[in-house]
Amino acid sequence: MKGPDERTRLRINRVVAEIVEELGADAVVVAVTRQRRRATETFAVPFGNLHAVRGLAEFVYTALGPDEIEDVTEEEDELEEDDE
Repeated sequence: MKGPDERTRLRINRVVAEIVEELGADAVVVAVTRQRRRATETFAVPFGNLHAVRGLAEFVYTALGPDEIEDVTEEEDELEEDDE
């Protein structure tokens, strides 16, 4: 997995610094996906000790597992049916 470019990483660092200062966070994981040049870039930037970051990532994976994520295509199909 390729990481973010230097400019993007600096912007993420500023956001994370504010989260750590204001909330006293022990770990932060920023996951980003974006479209560039007709390709999707996805990367995650961890901050904090490895144990805390892994625990946070596991929590997010469990909290947003397949059972919790709504299928966007189902929602779009429902909206199209309503329009007809």
